[in-house]
Amino acid sequence: TAWNQPLAIDVCVLGTPYAGHPPVRRDRARVGDGLFVTGPLGGSILGEHLDFTPRVHEARALTKSLGHKLHAMIDISDGLSLDLHRLCAASGVGARLERDDLNRVISRAARELASGDGRGALDHALNDGEDFELLLAADATIDRESVDAVTLYRIGIVRESGVEIAGDDGQVTPLQPRGFEHRT
Repeated sequence: TAWNQPLAIDVCVLGTPYAGHPPVRRDRARVGDGLFVTGPLGGSILGEHLDFTPRVHEARALTKSLGHKLHAMIDISDGLSLDLHRLCAASGVGARLERDDLNRVISRAARELASGDGRGALDHALNDGEDFELLLAADATIDRESVDAVTLYRIGIVRESGVEIAGDDGQVTPLQPRGFEHRT
């Protein structure tokens, strides 16, 4: 967060793993894993960034339900493209996102913004921050849309290297890490 005012309050929250479940880190994604998100992305500036529900209960349900099939997870706070790059870098892997699958997770707010700002709705879904949904890498055999009442949207696959997006026309292009960069 950047704040150019006389007062800033920082809060730090520490936690412990759920009993019987080790923490799910961002550095354990495996080649062949499916990439999933827990909800719609983009356009949070239209209000969601001030009124969101952290996905703590969803994280716990996924951890409990998927167990060893859940390999890596990160919250999408700075934009999908940037946080995906972070997950891939930590895990030493790459990823391919599918444009058709991404179209299913574009929020109404992202579409609304796109109608007036000259950016595409997909650009908002990939690069807007403060979505606070979860991005997870899990065993590719997970084929259900819902796991223990948590809706999952498959958006791609973990690969050996490179982060890219595949279009419905078969064209593959590199996905640049864009989103909110914290200043130091």
